[in-house]
Amino acid sequence: MNTLHLLFFYLLFFVTVSHCLKQELTIKDDPRKKFFIDNFGFEMGGSINLRVFNFSLHPPAKTSKREVGFIIEKTQTDATRFLDENQDLPCFPGGDSELRITNFKEQSFQYNIKPNMEGFYNIYFVSCEEGRLNFKLFIDLHNFINGEINYLPAGQAPLTTIFSLLFILYATLVVAWIFGFLRGPDKRVYLIHYLMTLLMILKALSILFKAIDLHYLKIFGLAGTWAAIYYVFSFLKGIMMFVVIALVGTGWTFIKPFLADKDKKIFLIVIPLQILDNIALVIIEETAPGTQGWFTWKDIFRLVDIICCGAILVPIIWSIKHLKEASMIDGKAARNMEKLKLFRQFYLIVVSYIYFTRIIVYLLDATLPFRWVWLGDLFTEAATLAFFCVTGYKFRPVTNNPFLTLNDEDIESSSYAPSSSNSPSQQGKSINS
Repeated sequence: MNTLHLLFFYLLFFVTVSHCLKQELTIKDDPRKKFFIDNFGFEMGGSINLRVFNFSLHPPAKTSKREVGFIIEKTQTDATRFLDENQDLPCFPGGDSELRITNFKEQSFQYNIKPNMEGFYNIYFVSCEEGRLNFKLFIDLHNFINGEINYLPAGQAPLTTIFSLLFILYATLVVAWIFGFLRGPDKRVYLIHYLMTLLMILKALSILFKAIDLHYLKIFGLAGTWAAIYYVFSFLKGIMMFVVIALVGTGWTFIKPFLADKDKKIFLIVIPLQILDNIALVIIEETAPGTQGWFTWKDIFRLVDIICCGAILVPIIWSIKHLKEASMIDGKAARNMEKLKLFRQFYLIVVSYIYFTRIIVYLLDATLPFRWVWLGDLFTEAATLAFFCVTGYKFRPVTNNPFLTLNDEDIESSSYAPSSSNSPSQQGKSINS
């Protein structure tokens, strides 16, 4: 528990000081000759401001030309920001998008977006000199809309309104779920339903603080404490969602009041791994992309996230297999086939949700025009909302739900039940766990 507390405090401190669109990049003893720094969606009148401090190159450049500086590249999509750092970039091909360092003193550079030049702009650092680099770079990227500075990229401008509306929608759904499904004399409410309620509340709060976070980013270029609060609730929501999916997938409290040993092993491996991966992804996202190894670590942690998503499907597959076997041997084929059908539907829903939010949206983000990147967030939230609604409806606590048929006879005959060698006290321990 102490370790978890330390991770939370570190997360709070980190996002408080780094979650901003005004950012600093510190390069220390770096041998790279070229690397991606940042990108931004600009409307006309937007501005790129770079300030270099304490620049040094060891060993010093051999010529007076000092081919060291920045290249600003205009693109129509976000895909090019994932340029491999080892890919060859021209030193300085010529043009007004080059910001060269002409001496080794502190300097400021500014690049303004001209009419008909709106779009994504990627910023690269390029050195045609041999040696190790040391400098600190302050980056300020913003648009200038309706006479005011706007620190959000052009494609994220609608997100504040979108997340505000989503919070109202989720809050309405939470109230409808509590008063429409959890209350009443004919309801069969299990512990898993309360966990589903908690998940909905955490999701609504994470959406709320995301809207506040974006509001402060838009005005000031940094969100400070609001970003920390958002990440905490987003983190808790993500872990709770994994737990709920896995528990529903094993049939816990629905058709069996215990977790099998192999289910517990999946939990003990996947949940801690997902916790560490979520923290690592936050840190990576809030670290300047120009940091050495940024792309490599981000790809690794995204892969771990996909692996964790795949791992929570395993208990669902086991549940389907066991229900199929039980439907053929225990004389209750009709009822077990109904449960089997619902399990299969849940499996397909989970697979579709994971595939869409982890892969399709990721590819979509890289190909959307710069003014439409908000669609990636909208599609992700729409898929999540649909997932919550469908799952909640299928496993709602009503007496006529064929899935909620837990009774002593089911427990004794279920292929999930503990072996006959287990004592009643051992089964009780399983139930409590």
